[in-house]
Amino acid sequence: MNIIKFLKGLQVEKKYFTKKILLGLAFGLVLAIIVLNIEKKLWLPLELEIINSRNSLNKDLTGQIPATKKIILILFDDKTQFLLRQDGIPIKDFERKGRDLIKQAIEKLEDSGIKAIGINLNLNNSSGSRSDEILAKTILKYKNIVIANSVHSFPSYPLNDILKSASAVGYGELYADYDKIVHKSELVDLNYKNIPAFSYALYKVSGSNEINQKLKNKNDFYLRYPKGHFSRYSFIDLLEGEIKPSDLKDKIVILGIGLKSKLLRDQLLSPVQKDIFISDSEVQATALANLLDKSYLFKLRLNDFHMSFVFLSMLLGMLFSTVPAVRRLIIALSLFIIILLSTQISYTHFNLLLEIVPVIFLLLGNLIIGSLVFLQLNLQEQNVKLENSQGELKGKNTQLSMALSELNERVNELKEVRKQLSGRSEEERKRIARDLHDDTLARITDLRRQIESSVNSEEVPQMLKNQLKDSVQILSNVTYEIRRIINDLRPSMLDNVLGLIPAIENLLDELFRRSAGTIQSKLVTKLSKIKLSEANEIHLYRIIQEALNNVYKHSGATKVEVLIGQQPGQILILVSDNGRGISQNASGGGFGLIDMKERAELIGASVQYLNKPADAGATLEITVPAEKVQSESKELEIIPLVT
Repeated sequence: MNIIKFLKGLQVEKKYFTKKILLGLAFGLVLAIIVLNIEKKLWLPLELEIINSRNSLNKDLTGQIPATKKIILILFDDKTQFLLRQDGIPIKDFERKGRDLIKQAIEKLEDSGIKAIGINLNLNNSSGSRSDEILAKTILKYKNIVIANSVHSFPSYPLNDILKSASAVGYGELYADYDKIVHKSELVDLNYKNIPAFSYALYKVSGSNEINQKLKNKNDFYLRYPKGHFSRYSFIDLLEGEIKPSDLKDKIVILGIGLKSKLLRDQLLSPVQKDIFISDSEVQATALANLLDKSYLFKLRLNDFHMSFVFLSMLLGMLFSTVPAVRRLIIALSLFIIILLSTQISYTHFNLLLEIVPVIFLLLGNLIIGSLVFLQLNLQEQNVKLENSQGELKGKNTQLSMALSELNERVNELKEVRKQLSGRSEEERKRIARDLHDDTLARITDLRRQIESSVNSEEVPQMLKNQLKDSVQILSNVTYEIRRIINDLRPSMLDNVLGLIPAIENLLDELFRRSAGTIQSKLVTKLSKIKLSEANEIHLYRIIQEALNNVYKHSGATKVEVLIGQQPGQILILVSDNGRGISQNASGGGFGLIDMKERAELIGASVQYLNKPADAGATLEITVPAEKVQSESKELEIIPLVT
């Protein structure tokens, strides 16, 4: 009897082992298909953050890129701006009015024996004087000058004489992603008749015609940032002979704008030199240095190896579905370390960027699914083996109940953690807003008052007063922007007695201002006040704020209306616009909608997008249970569902 029982047990084990293999292969295949078709922008910010961290590590561990010694930046900066004058008046519109000075700069550089000149200035617009003709003739004399031009001017506008006289004209090829850090360059823009990038055109004109064939085929690459800084000079230093000719000989010189603009600092930063990059000319120099030193980074895309990716997923699914928990965790941890090491080695030694996030997602997904398959089939196997033993069956049921209870506890813990993270995020926003208001804004206000005091002083010359008045206006604009940022971080109306409805009215007013009046906004409600708990109130506010942001960014609408009213057992909020509507893919799981749904879940509400007939816009429907809201109304209003 024991032998028969043993043989039956072996048959059961073989049957369920086969099931584990088949289910693991099937789930691995399904997971690979999902990952290959998922929206890449969901993990792109994390991929970019990984690139930045590796660039930072590269800065700490490697020496200066030799190519940086071959490049010199000569920038029209703050120093130049206040010293260069025309008829005794400072030149403000340098790119249009400073053509004679650019001519002088070119001649001084050519006399110093430079290898090539890249002019990263806007010379596409005519200055309306003979200076254009003289500058064009000067540029025409030399065969080593490249002029940058906006890609948006091709092919709509004809090139003027200045651009035609250059040896090459390239477009500004730099790309910035979600975190506003420049990462990516392209050799040519294929949509505009194969126009070369500015750095690539300068690279070829300088005599460096060899380029990696792999780079030519892929056309684009990511930047590796050098540890050392570029040699930088002010435009006035060049014109006044402060730069030694020996320092310029056989160098590639980039002439550009280097004014210390907040906009440029925010949008054109290196992840390892955030206090250094103040203009795109320096980022262009980094792109050129990458080409000269062949230190650029290739990105191997997931879709280039989709069959290998599918095979790997199926193999992982089969493996994790058949091995016990301890071995499963050891294998997963080992594979995770191998992935990290291989991607770092490929970056450091082979200049390759691998998409690590989807691979890790695949590893974790198969680990979880495989664990569930293993657990489920093991339970079934045990139930079959022990179906004749009531006592053992009860023991297994008890274990299963404990596992389910623990799973529910984990789910509840995760929900609590999500609430805590959301609360901490809002607290951090509140703290930053408070610091901006109490410190930064106060300092700017003090500075403005000091300048205004100087303007009102009789001891200050009139010319300086006029300049100081401009500074007062600039500080007023900065004050307005900081107040707007503070309100976005933590709307003050939610912290006082005004409450949620005035805060929504303020959002609509801000949308009207942001769109320069192109989007008409309206709030319709008979409720005088909606009061939730502090956490729930900010979640509802953020949902409506994200919905209005979507209208502004994506809908192309000219009208948006927010309706707030009561229905039996709930408060109904509708955000309706007359834009192009929501595509099926977008309504299914965009990042913004995911955030709105998560916030709605935290307050027990629900959100969904409803398209209007004939692509006449879309409506976001938010329903909040009445028990979550303490409302005060002038008159009960029933709002019909808008479709």
